[in-house]
Amino acid sequence: MKILLLNCQTSEGIKNILLKDELIEYIGSKQPAHDEMLDCSGLLVIPGMIDPHVHVRDMEMVHKETWETVSKAAIAGGVTTIIDMPNTKPATTNLHGLNAKREAAKKAKINYKFHLGATENNLQELEQILASDPTDVAGIKIFLAGSSSNEVITDENKLKEIFKLAKKYDKVVLVHTELQSCLDKWQQKIAEKSIQIHNILRNRECAIKGTELVLRIANEIGNKLYICHVSTKEEIKLIRVAKESNKNIYCEVTPHHLILDETILKQVGNFGKVNPPLRTKDDNNALLEAVIDGTIDCVGSDHAPHTIDEKIEDYSIAPSGFPGLETALPIIITEFDEREIPIKRLVELTSTKPAEIFSFENRGKITKGYFADLAVIDTENESPIISALFKSKAKYSPFDGSMVKAQINTVFINGRKYELNVE
Repeated sequence: MKILLLNCQTSEGIKNILLKDELIEYIGSKQPAHDEMLDCSGLLVIPGMIDPHVHVRDMEMVHKETWETVSKAAIAGGVTTIIDMPNTKPATTNLHGLNAKREAAKKAKINYKFHLGATENNLQELEQILASDPTDVAGIKIFLAGSSSNEVITDENKLKEIFKLAKKYDKVVLVHTELQSCLDKWQQKIAEKSIQIHNILRNRECAIKGTELVLRIANEIGNKLYICHVSTKEEIKLIRVAKESNKNIYCEVTPHHLILDETILKQVGNFGKVNPPLRTKDDNNALLEAVIDGTIDCVGSDHAPHTIDEKIEDYSIAPSGFPGLETALPIIITEFDEREIPIKRLVELTSTKPAEIFSFENRGKITKGYFADLAVIDTENESPIISALFKSKAKYSPFDGSMVKAQINTVFINGRKYELNVE
């Protein structure tokens, strides 16, 4: 048994944190007996990020990412807990796929859960899993449109059945809200196909209509709804109104939708190709306002690694998505510092609220009796994001070269210390 004392400054102004085995044993101004002290003076200590939106890959896509490499990337980014998305090979749409992923995830160095994937014909298989009361299943993911590799649900009655199933077992329904029928319309409407107009080809109208649809169904059914990677000001307005009367509505923003806009695509090309697309500066501003006023509940990285060879293909072939685990927390901390948004709000978005929504018991806060999942961060010195040095297999980013005022120094996962760079 090793007892470690951290002498530090947290968002709550705490002076000392005592770690005993996996847990936080004490917080306060005293110096209890300890075996070792880590001097964190001048550094910020916050709960490790809980990232509810990660595409780990592995299994039949080990060339893109594995649980080993995603663990290294997470730790390097101050992320201590992730939830893996279901559009893997095999997909997490039945017990066979879930068990295959469970086996692969044994290699992880981080905490994790899984989202199940809904299709138009797997309701019975989902119920078979949920009826066993699995603690490692966080939610059910629905795609209303195709995005690199997933099954699409277009039947409204099927959506209602899935929402009812989720309510029955008290699970969250997560939705990628772009509507496929709407996307098809815009694809046919515009002959030109290029990364410069990705925002028009995957038109904002499609995300807005999908968000309207799932909000309406969720209000009817009464289940927990989590809208992934909100990207438009119109969606934020819809969600803000919906949350006034329905406490089961949640939403997420990614760092890239919050900070980047479509103009950067001239510079980064397909490395900035993502679904939903990067939008406009007006959308950035609306999302920022929603972060400040509490409309947005979580920050998710949407870590979606592909190979560089895939990303430099022609626009129409190149897959959407890019790595985000190593950039999410540094980017958000830097943005919050510049905007003078309190660190306490950042902690809510990156750890406390995700833990609450997705039922991570005793995680997401620096509190006695909670697991010692911590990120120790230098917020005084500026440094560039260098994607070539990523721990992820995907060594590219639209944030490459961006200056951040948040260097991850040390990470604790269940009390285990990881010094960076981690191997």
